Amino acid sequence: MSLRIDTSQEAAMTQTKPILYSYPGCGYTTDLKRELRRDGVEYEEVDLFQSPERIPELLALTDGDRITPVYVDGDEVQIGKNGFGCTF
Repeated sequence: MSLRIDTSQEAAMTQTKPILYSYPGCGYTTDLKRELRRDGVEYEEVDLFQSPERIPELLALTDGDRITPVYVDGDEVQIGKNGFGCTF
């Protein structure tokens, strides 16, 4: 019997933490982070003020809108919180 290890991009995506794109001062992001902590969800936070080189990732997810929070879990993308977000 041989062991097969799946190294495909799809397999790698399912093994990573969700990503939360944030920008300082956004109350909707603060609320979402509070909910994620309460629910025990581990995630990678991308602070776009601290990491502006990652803004193109956000723009690709939002059709060019500079809005936070954006939460990505696998292939699900949530833009804003309950339909609201902050522009930057």
